[in-house]
Amino acid sequence: MKPVPRHIPIYRQFIELLKSGINLLDENTQLEIRQFISGQQNAGCGFVDRGGKPDLYYSLFGFWLASAFNMRKELDRLKHFIQDKKETKNQVEQYVMQLIHLGLSSEKPSGNLLKMFLKRAPQVNFPYQLFLFLLVFDARYGKKQGLYLLMRLILFFFKPHGNLPCSMVAALTVAKHEVGLDTQSMSQKLLAFFDEKSAFKTFEQLQTGDMLSTAVALFALQKTGFDLRLVAPKCLEFIQQHYADGAFLSGDGDQTCDLEYTFYGLLALGSLGRYA
Repeated sequence: MKPVPRHIPIYRQFIELLKSGINLLDENTQLEIRQFISGQQNAGCGFVDRGGKPDLYYSLFGFWLASAFNMRKELDRLKHFIQDKKETKNQVEQYVMQLIHLGLSSEKPSGNLLKMFLKRAPQVNFPYQLFLFLLVFDARYGKKQGLYLLMRLILFFFKPHGNLPCSMVAALTVAKHEVGLDTQSMSQKLLAFFDEKSAFKTFEQLQTGDMLSTAVALFALQKTGFDLRLVAPKCLEFIQQHYADGAFLSGDGDQTCDLEYTFYGLLALGSLGRYA
C-alpha cells in the first residue's frame, strides 16, 4: 500500500518554486535580489508598495520572497507589522493577512473563512476572490473532504463569461486541479495566450507578453503536468530580458522595480527549472 503523499499548501509550493528559480541564478544576482527585497521593508516593518508606503498586498510578496531566501531578520520584523495591523474590511487584505499569519505563525488565524467568502466583495472579480479563498483554505485545512467537495461543486458549475485575462484562466486552472477536476481544456485555453515573439499575454489580442501572465500561466501549466518544452525557450529569454537592479520588471514597458513582479519573475523561472 502506497503512503499518502504529504499535502503541501499552494503558498508553500510558491516558495519552493521561488527557491528553484533562485538556484538557477549566479551568486551575484542572488545577492542583488536579496538586497532589493531587504530594501523594500521600511522602518515600520512592512514591505512597501510602488509609492514607498507599507502595504499588506506587497508585504505578502515580500513574505514569500523573504521566505524563499530564508531572510530571518526580515521575516521576524514582518511579524511586528502584522501584529500591529488593525482589522480591515477590504476582502483582499483580509485574505492577505490570513496568508501571512499562516506562514509566520503555528497558530491558525481567527475568523470564519467560509463567511468571509460568502460575503461577496463587488470590487473583487469572482475568479480572483475564489483563488484567494482557495489559497487560504488550502493553507488552513488542507484537503479536508467535506469542504473540498463544496469547492469542487462550486468550480464544476462555475462557467465564467466574457474575455477573461490570462491570470484568471490560470487561477481557475489551479483551483480546478486542486479539487480534482479535469483541466485539459483549461490548459489549452492558457496556451492561447502564448505569443511566440515574447511570452504569455494578458489578453489574446495584445501584441506583447508580460511577467504576471507568464508566471501564473507557467505555474498553472507545470502544476497540471503540461509539457512546457515548446514555450520554455522564449519564456526564459523573456525573463532574462526583464531583470534589472535586483528585481524583475513587468515586461510591458514599465521600468519600475517592485516586489510583486520580482515574485513573478522568480516564480516563472522556478516553474521552468527543469527546462533551463
